[in-house]
Amino acid sequence: MRGKGLLIGLVVVVALVAVALFAGRDTWATAKIGTVYVAKQTCSCLFVAGRPMESCRTDYDPEALKPLTVEATDSGVKVSALAGLVSAQAKFEQGFGCHPAN
Repeated sequence: MRGKGLLIGLVVVVALVAVALFAGRDTWATAKIGTVYVAKQTCSCLFVAGRPMESCRTDYDPEALKPLTVEATDSGVKVSALAGLVSAQAKFEQGFGCHPAN
């Protein structure tokens, strides 16, 4: 009897994990694309256009930036999402501008 309950519990847990993975696949893909886009655009804003970070943040919907962490470095920008599970970097190269680095 106890083994049957354990088996049912295991099946329920596996089913919940499968549903969560299936439902989260779009969120994961969107986070990957979004972090690269924001990193490249922010890098260009900072290093090519020469605007300050506060001005660059106005290029995006404030609600869209809330789940992102945007950090400027000496030569580029790093953006992360989903508690750091997804991240992207853009680097500035003189004469070439900004490009995704990963």
